[in-house]
Amino acid sequence: MHTLLFVFLFPGDLVRRKLGITVDEDGGLIRSFVNMCFWGTIALWTALTWL
Repeated sequence: MHTLLFVFLFPGDLVRRKLGITVDEDGGLIRSFVNMCFWGTIALWTALTWL
């Protein structure tokens, strides 16, 4: 379960670290936004490819 959570949150966490923002400063906003954009793009691409 820990590995799945790490993979799911990795894109947003990577961006947060590159911007130099701590978890306390972020409040999950940047990480959530980046993850939504990243995984939404993957889901849209998958849907358009297979459906």
